[in-house]
Amino acid sequence: MASTYSSTLNLELQASGENSGTWGTITNNNLQKLESAVKGYVSVAIASTSDSLDVDDGTTADEQSNAIIKLTGTLTGNTTMQCEAVENWYIVDNAATMGTYTLGFKPASGTATNLVAASKHLLYTDGSTMFDVLDDAGNITANGTLDVAGAVNFDGGAFIFNESSADLDFRIESNGADHMFFVDGGNDRIGINNASPSVTLDVVGAAKISGNVDLDGGGFTWNQSSANDLDFRCETATLANAFFIDGSADKIGFGTSTPADASVEINQASTTAAIACLSLDQDDTDKAFIKFDGSSASDTSGNLTTDTEIGDLTGYIRVTIDDGTTATDRWIPYYATS
Repeated sequence: MASTYSSTLNLELQASGENSGTWGTITNNNLQKLESAVKGYVSVAIASTSDSLDVDDGTTADEQSNAIIKLTGTLTGNTTMQCEAVENWYIVDNAATMGTYTLGFKPASGTATNLVAASKHLLYTDGSTMFDVLDDAGNITANGTLDVAGAVNFDGGAFIFNESSADLDFRIESNGADHMFFVDGGNDRIGINNASPSVTLDVVGAAKISGNVDLDGGGFTWNQSSANDLDFRCETATLANAFFIDGSADKIGFGTSTPADASVEINQASTTAAIACLSLDQDDTDKAFIKFDGSSASDTSGNLTTDTEIGDLTGYIRVTIDDGTTATDRWIPYYATS
């Protein structure tokens, strides 16, 4: 009876009474193939878009029997490399120049798994489909640095950074900023486009919030650094400048972005709306509607005067009447009693 060959490693299975004088050679070949299957390495140059690993029964020359296979060469189109349709496993080093083409590895007439350029893969096949072990691996623990050149997709689970609360920073780069998002682990701060946040959230650049903003439990300070020419503006449904702070002029405007001639200007710009510029509603009846705090003089040199030329007046309050052409001082009289 002649020798037969195993299906996976193509080992020569010798029949009783066969191979007289060559039994030792054949046995050594089988041992070498077993060694290659455990620790063997072979470099294979891809020769066509549909290539196959060499399979040689009973010899040590076949490429398929090696545990580690390095693929080289330059792809000329979408390519598949195939092995026999038998159960096996491989470590594949994809060193082929791929360009824009794909490279699949599969059992003959089976389903391939696509290889990533300049990457190493741990593969196994059940004889009909090639599987990449790390495509759906279980828990993975990396005690060193984990570098990922491709996309990272977290689907179906939480992502926790720094569970042990160590002094570790977290940084995300954008195309033009090294610290587009930065967590300062030691100082418990977050920087947006900021490598050294000075408060809990420190943003360098514009910020836009489309939802509600709830400031609860702390003060709100605008322009604490007193930078020049930083304006503050609030819109309503119809007014672009319902409230406006002119940073460079140190003025406030209601209904205007160009407050003039006063620290505060109220501009009721509508000529059709029946509405006053200012309405005062004092529910505490024993308190004044307005408090004038100025410099009192006995003549008209100040903004308050004690001149009592008319009747029982206590004094006058200076106001300016401006008709758009001429600004003229006028005086509103006031009394000490009702």
